[in-house]
Amino acid sequence: MPPTRKLLGALAPLAAVGVIAALGAGPLFVSGADHLDSPLVKLDPRVDITDIYAWRTGVSNTTLALNVNPLTSVPDSKAARFSQAAMYEFKIDTNGDARADVAYRVRFSDLRHFSNGTNDQIYTVRRATGAAAQRTEWSGATVAIGRTTRYGLAARVAAMAGGGTAFAGPRDDPFFFDLVGFRHLKSRILAGSTDLGSPGDAGNCALADDDPAAELLSCFTGTDTFAGTNVSSIVLRLPNSKLGGTGKTAGVWATTAIRTNGGWQRIDRMGRPAINTVFNITDAEKDLQNLLDPKDDRGSMNDTTVAVLNAFGNVLSANSLTPYSAAEVNAIANVLLPDTLTLTLGSKAHFASGTSLGTLKLNGRKPADDVINAEFALVTNFNITSDGVDANDSSFSSSFPYFAAPH
Repeated sequence: MPPTRKLLGALAPLAAVGVIAALGAGPLFVSGADHLDSPLVKLDPRVDITDIYAWRTGVSNTTLALNVNPLTSVPDSKAARFSQAAMYEFKIDTNGDARADVAYRVRFSDLRHFSNGTNDQIYTVRRATGAAAQRTEWSGATVAIGRTTRYGLAARVAAMAGGGTAFAGPRDDPFFFDLVGFRHLKSRILAGSTDLGSPGDAGNCALADDDPAAELLSCFTGTDTFAGTNVSSIVLRLPNSKLGGTGKTAGVWATTAIRTNGGWQRIDRMGRPAINTVFNITDAEKDLQNLLDPKDDRGSMNDTTVAVLNAFGNVLSANSLTPYSAAEVNAIANVLLPDTLTLTLGSKAHFASGTSLGTLKLNGRKPADDVINAEFALVTNFNITSDGVDANDSSFSSSFPYFAAPH
């Protein structure tokens, strides 16, 4: 594979009173798809949404999944759990106005510890519709109650009223990405470098990122940073009729919120992978984006999205590759914003298909989709199409909850 085909790319303080106290302290990691994408979510990994998924799992069913607790090591996986002070939500827009029409809300309680270091919790799932779905509140009809799966045991699931199945517990992190190479690339682009260089150049990688001789690709080795790590997953398999109906387009995103003395405070939000990480540059922008709703995205993110796409264009031009035109940059910004994971219910299509901007189609996200390759192709006018990590380290299951068992 030519060196330029492996280019990765990204240019990747608002907190209500009482949020830090409610969150407590948590370990600090680096950001991936949406792994610890902003300062506020770094306070507690239990409310940091790493990824969300929405994909067809049957002729008339769709599965929604969200993951938290990024980069959980095997020793830490026994004790990993969800926050009992938090609310986890799937928001679904059924009419294309970037406002939630349906919400599935999940809370956890009754933490139990076992002698082998594992634990479980009760989870309650509620479904809200209409104006209630747009608000951040613990409301709606209860549609499932279950217990989380303990680390090392077979997946435990719960039936959902009106059809469907629920799961919550530890799983392998399905995200795959050479994050070390990405971090150096980001820093070097910000320092002004446009020299591509070659992947796996250890000597050049050892240079400081602001060294004028530092090259963009030299730190990529094709190593999956997330291999061998786990997450905590919430997975709901639902009839399409609960999401708008087969053949309809749904916009899906996920949020987390913490209960404070002043009510529920939003902490994180995610739709498509890496949108906040890539297209917001400062920490304040990333925190702000997590607190806003998709309907606000074009007003808050359009300028930074265009700026980042133009920065990639500058790198492409410097290496005799064709960048997007100004009109194409604006068209991409309109496709990516608002930040919702759009899915035609019942469609077999996946995250991205097409080999040019004109043929590109975005449709949901399956666990096995290589979203990083797809997004790198998108931001580089399909000149650069891979980070060198092309599959997850564990095989996915064909049965619910579909993610691989934890390491």
